[in-house]
Amino acid sequence: MKIRKLQLKNIGVFDDETIEFQPCPLKDKAEIHIFTGQNGSGKSTVLMALASAFDDFGTLDKRQSSNFFSKRFKDSDSVANITLDLAKVLIYRSRMNNSNQFLTKTHYDKDFMTYENSLKSSNLFSYDFAVFAFSGYRQIENEPVQANFLPKDFNPLSQSLEFIKDYRKEGEITINQLVANNISNRALSKEDGSLEESKRYEAVVNSIENFIKNVTGYDIKFVLKRSPNELKLKIHGEELDFDVMPDGLRSLISWIADLLGKVDLLKWQDDLPITDKNLILLLDEIEVHLHPAWQRKVLPVVQKLFKNSQIFVSTHSPFVVNSIDDAWVYKLELKNGKAKVAGVIKSEDGFSYSHVLSEVFDIEEEFGIEVQKDLAKFKDLRNKIIASKNGTEKVQKEFLELAKSLAVQSEELQTIVQFELRQLNKRTGKSLTI
Repeated sequence: MKIRKLQLKNIGVFDDETIEFQPCPLKDKAEIHIFTGQNGSGKSTVLMALASAFDDFGTLDKRQSSNFFSKRFKDSDSVANITLDLAKVLIYRSRMNNSNQFLTKTHYDKDFMTYENSLKSSNLFSYDFAVFAFSGYRQIENEPVQANFLPKDFNPLSQSLEFIKDYRKEGEITINQLVANNISNRALSKEDGSLEESKRYEAVVNSIENFIKNVTGYDIKFVLKRSPNELKLKIHGEELDFDVMPDGLRSLISWIADLLGKVDLLKWQDDLPITDKNLILLLDEIEVHLHPAWQRKVLPVVQKLFKNSQIFVSTHSPFVVNSIDDAWVYKLELKNGKAKVAGVIKSEDGFSYSHVLSEVFDIEEEFGIEVQKDLAKFKDLRNKIIASKNGTEKVQKEFLELAKSLAVQSEELQTIVQFELRQLNKRTGKSLTI
């Protein structure tokens, strides 16, 4: 189950844009699509459109669509047309009686309709794919837990398409409780002699712990305490509350524990391990709070762990874009308030970060704002000297003073200044030095 095309018409900053999603040529690695662009260029709109394709939403006066996607519809001609392999779903808005606005879906495929119905009651269905949306802004907190607690008629797909989830809603379950359930069920199953069942619960917890270790390098273990009943994290042998952990670590645990815990609770048509399931993941700026060293690792770990998944990512980080091979990178461009895909490139981790900053993020500057201004002035004075062969004494003096000021700030700037001086002296026959 893969999404192959998205058309957005009169939605948000998009007038009429069609985005095609090519398959990933790599074997045993997830297919990844990365959206970059300045603030307001439509990255979140794209992810919300993809999420809303699977959401069963009704009229606006009764219920908002997932992630308030409907608010981005400009007029009655607004359309989000999504192609899933060969199937299609059309989302559009129409006006009735020139007053109430209704959201309507036209279906071309029973899989979409079945999945929408499953969002109401997951117990009625078995799955061959599932869709989850997450944001890097979510953070786990200290919460009390109970022994093997699940709300009545708990649905693992509840809020699965919301990027920001509300765990205080009736019928919801916290991330802490999800992990605690797996730890306690693992122990109970082992005591009962149900070794296969025990291994399944253990696999969920181990997958979360290994994911965190592979991204951060931290050797972690979840610890379920009985007095009081709460979940803690042991980092390099020291037990810590979630409230005192680094924000980046809490952010990672928040979405990966939620994802793996709920994927395990679904009834699947296959018996593959939870990380091998057919998933569509929508990840909105998951690098938030992460140190660049972790930003470089998070997407490769995700790509390798969920090898049968299709993953859509929005990011502002060159470290994320530059971290993997063979992902598709979509450069969104905003001009005069209108967005479009300015280019699609295949990621290559062999490129430097400066190359990615230039080619993907349109950032040519390599230094701070004031230094960049001084460098521009330095080169302007150099050009004036070249144009007049010797240049005026005043220009030469100003040029050398600025060259000296730049050179003392760093070895890198000193190298640039010395190189420019040598080239200038060759062209003018002068012996300008600092």
